[in-house]
Amino acid sequence: MAWLSIAAGIIVGMLSWNLYRRFATDRIAEFNTRRRATSQFVGRGELVDGNRHLDVALALTPSSFIYENGDMQASLDLDRVEAIEYDTELVTGVAVAGGKVLRLRCHINTFEFVLRNDVVERWSTLLPPRSAAVAV
Repeated sequence: MAWLSIAAGIIVGMLSWNLYRRFATDRIAEFNTRRRATSQFVGRGELVDGNRHLDVALALTPSSFIYENGDMQASLDLDRVEAIEYDTELVTGVAVAGGKVLRLRCHINTFEFVLRNDVVERWSTLLPPRSAAVAV
């Protein structure tokens, strides 16, 4: 009887996790729909924070880069972004499969987002790569 209870608990946990992930996908689409009217481009991405990869909705306005999901909402002012890079590897050296890394450098902070290959060209057109200005 104890084994049956443990197995039932594991199954309920797996089904709950699957349901949570399914609704998380819908929330990202909802964020994108809400931002579409005021943004130049919206899409999905993955925020890389250490070893965590968080699904986020991305939006680009003329003055800011916005990323959000059900747990957070944040933005970067584009005039404060010192460098924009597109790469095939994270800063840790880990290769990204099926996409590229959009790396935004702001002062001492680096923000990395994994983009699918099919949207990288659009992002790089609207948010072109640029190097940090060297102070003289």
